[in-house]
Amino acid sequence: MFPLHTEHTAFGEFLWCGGTFQAWCNEQRMWLFKRTTSYFFAFFDTVLKLSGYSKSAFVVTPKVADRDVSRRYEQELMEFGDSSPMFDVLASLAVLNLFGMLGLIKKLGSGADHGVLLDRFGLQILLCSLLVALNWPVYKAMFYRKDKGRMPASVTYKSIIYALLVSILVL
Repeated sequence: MFPLHTEHTAFGEFLWCGGTFQAWCNEQRMWLFKRTTSYFFAFFDTVLKLSGYSKSAFVVTPKVADRDVSRRYEQELMEFGDSSPMFDVLASLAVLNLFGMLGLIKKLGSGADHGVLLDRFGLQILLCSLLVALNWPVYKAMFYRKDKGRMPASVTYKSIIYALLVSILVL
């Protein structure tokens, strides 16, 4: 399904090798997700080592596949299924970006000066919009999907609570 297994592949090259637009988007998302979570856990592990605690040990994701997993893979759906600490980070960041976008929409709807808002925060608005779009499969897995590959409810609840706490602390 994914013809190239490189970290960051050009769109034209990906299509030339037999990939689809959806597969390329998923490949880019996975690249972003791996970078987001790996740096966080590396930082956390380093802090634990420097503090004298033992090295953290956890299973990232299970490596078992069944027919449903294979079917979702063929449909180019992202698989979340089992709970993982990495999903907590991904879901929390996705919800935090969604809250930021909803806050922007609220501010624009309340009659804020659009010109000043775009002049001052244009790039931040663009970045937040892109991150919300990139995280669409995460939102879908959290709120819409009903199959076994959806985001676990515990991860969804934790991520909403974490994002709310960060949003309240920032305000």
